[in-house]
Amino acid sequence: MSERVVNAAPGGEANVSRESLYSRRMPGGGSVRVELLVSNPTDVTTERLSGRVVIERRARARSDADRPIVLEELEGDANHVTSELFRIARDNAAIARLLLEQRATSTGDASQPPAARSGISS
Repeated sequence: MSERVVNAAPGGEANVSRESLYSRRMPGGGSVRVELLVSNPTDVTTERLSGRVVIERRARARSDADRPIVLEELEGDANHVTSELFRIARDNAAIARLLLEQRATSTGDASQPPAARSGISS
């Protein structure tokens, strides 16, 4: 799936091209996907490549307010970005660690240490 999104940014508009490179169902329900984002794809001098791993909760647990959760976002070389994000998206344990870390960080729970992110660079 490929789509072109125009985001209003301070000081003007930025074109962003978004492409879903990989998607799969998760064992407990819901899905995970890898998206590749290219900002200003028509201007080579300002083009930036980033990618992200996104999960969506299973339909029966989803509420209207739920949005896809971005677990990891990277910028850089296309080979590095895609290989690292594919590695995460295929690994259920890595997804669980990132989700737990994100929840602990967002709730400010200092009693729960962030999950070890060995091998994950950002």
